[in-house]
Parts: sequence; structure tokens; C-alpha cells
Amino acid sequence: MRGQVAVNDLKGGVGHMIRLGRHEYMAEFQLRIIPAILMLLLAAPAAAAEPELSPEALQRTIECRGDLATLSAFGEALFSSKQRPAWLKPLSDNGHPGMLGLWTYRLARPIKVFGRDVDTVSFLSQWVVVELPRDTADAIIRDQKMERAPIRIAEQYYHFIDDAEGPMLGAFTPTDNALELLLGGDAKPDAANRTLFVGCNYTPASKAEFLAVAAQAEAIVGGSAKALDETLKKPQ
Repeated sequence: MRGQVAVNDLKGGVGHMIRLGRHEYMAEFQLRIIPAILMLLLAAPAAAAEPELSPEALQRTIECRGDLATLSAFGEALFSSKQRPAWLKPLSDNGHPGMLGLWTYRLARPIKVFGRDVDTVSFLSQWVVVELPRDTADAIIRDQKMERAPIRIAEQYYHFIDDAEGPMLGAFTPTDNALELLLGGDAKPDAANRTLFVGCNYTPASKAEFLAVAAQAEAIVGGSAKALDETLKKPQ
């Protein structure tokens, strides 16, 4: 089952940490922890055609009205040898130094996302999101009928466009405290989160698979924290 593959992959990270060493593993772990722990890390199929890379296409993709091929095309243009769209400028400081793997861009002109003007967009694995003030994000969560993911270690909401295979509309709190959680720290209460990322996850997975992984999130983090603590106590 795909959900079990994802869980086994995360559990295997403890042994991987021991092989890498403490500092290298800390950086790699933050790429995997949250919200990656709540999605199935599956290989993306190759795009069949060359999608358009326009502000309108980006708007549709953020709102879960696009497809994985378009998200992959944006990723290839932004992170590989293809020329980056001139209307997207990378930000050197996105305000989240603790979220490794989060890449943020400034738009030449604002676009409408769920009726709100936004001028920045971020990419994180198979998420494409915008960061919004709490009250704005809460309104979108209500309007889009998102549900609270059944975990306590991080605030996340979801709504599957297609329960069988996604994509998944979602909202989640910035995870700058991922390392703190790994080391046994307490999760922040939802009310303490002043902003949320809102957007779409194009991982090809079902609602049932997502919820199965979500149900194990705390156990996975707890087990990883225990293993890390034991490793750090060993003589170097």
C-alpha cells in the first residue's frame, strides 16, 4: 500500500541519520518532516505536453484547478536549465529560514487567489502555496470546506478535489519549528499561528491514504525524536 511505503520511508530516516551524521541529517530531516509527513512521497509522472507558464496558469494551479504536469513544468523552469519566467523573481529571504526546501518568488503583478490579491508564491515539494494572514486564510478554509487534519503536532487543513487520487487543497502553518519538534518540543497552539500557507498539493494519493499517514504522524515524529536523542547521547 502506498501509505505504508511513505511511513516506512520516514521511519528509515533514523538509520539514514546515523549514517549521515548529526548536522547533515538535521538539514535533510527538515525537508521531510511537516507537512511532508502528511503527504505520500510518490514519483511524479512525466508531463505529456508542454503546459503554458503564465500568471493565469499559476493562479489555477494554486487553486487546485491545474494539474501535476503544469506544476512540474513550473518546477523545471524555476529550478533547472529552462529559462525562468520573467514575471517571477526569486526572493532571497522569504521569512522562513527554518523551512528548507521552501522556494518563494515575487510576481511582477499581483494575481487573484480565491479572490484575494497576492504578489508572492512559494513551492515546497509538490505543494504550490501563498502565505496569507490568519483571518484571510481562515475565511478560505471555511469557503473551501477544508477539514482539520487529525494531528496535534502541526495545524493543517485539507479538502480533496478527487477523493480517489487528489489533488488536495490545503492550508498549513509555517514549520520553522520542525527541528524543535524533533527534539521533543511542544507544538504551538493553533491560535499562535499568525499566518498560514494556502494552496494545492498535487501528490497522486487518495484521501484514505492521506488520512492513514496523518494518523501515524505523531508516532513517527515521536519515534524519530527518541532515536535522535539516543544517537546524540552516544560518544562522538
